[in-house]
Amino acid sequence: MSKIEKNVMGSVAAIYTFRLASGFTALKFYMLLVSIAGLAFLVSLPNVVANFANVASHGVGSIAPFVLSAISGTTILVQLALLVGVFAFSLLFRDVVRSFSSRGSLFA
Repeated sequence: MSKIEKNVMGSVAAIYTFRLASGFTALKFYMLLVSIAGLAFLVSLPNVVANFANVASHGVGSIAPFVLSAISGTTILVQLALLVGVFAFSLLFRDVVRSFSSRGSLFA
């Protein structure tokens, strides 16, 4: 390859990488990552896991009230980060389902 071909191919690769990294699906993924990072920063995850394990030992019926109480009893910033994370996850999940449904049956 000549030098000009290498330069052109390098430019094309850079543009493709930028477009891929700034696509709508990538932005949804970034939203999810920022939400997870925010929750990890704002919430004491070891305490949440320990409390959840304690509540789960009392049966499945005690999990829903615990989760609702934990969400309603936290700060608005944590609730917002959780809402953004759930929203981004649902959008990404919808994309995955659409991707698999557009391919047809996996076992056909």
